[in-house]
Amino acid sequence: MENSKKVLIVEDDIHVSKVFQVQVEKAGFVAIVSEDGEEALRVLEAEKPDLVILDLMIPKKDGFEVLEEARKMPEFQKIPIVVISNLGQDTDKARALGLGATEYLVKVDFSIQEIINKIKDYLK
Repeated sequence: MENSKKVLIVEDDIHVSKVFQVQVEKAGFVAIVSEDGEEALRVLEAEKPDLVILDLMIPKKDGFEVLEEARKMPEFQKIPIVVISNLGQDTDKARALGLGATEYLVKVDFSIQEIINKIKDYLK
């Protein structure tokens, strides 16, 4: 069973994070939710998730800062960090990928099921 795999969901919109949480758990993974960047970094170190879903527009530390700091920690250089954001600009995408995002998805371009399928692929 895949349920030993942990997915950290970093999203400050309560409704969006709840949808992700329910779908991630339905897919057989453990979902951990964090609402801001500072908390996300603490949870990252404490829980050592297998994959991170990261929004960019979050309070305290934005997703770019979280990404940069996470990638500086040796144990988090290899885990998939999937950025899911409403920021569709090429500059934002290039910056996130440059900081080490595994993939960059614009929220409006993907259904929740497509995102869950990508998570499953990464966690195989």
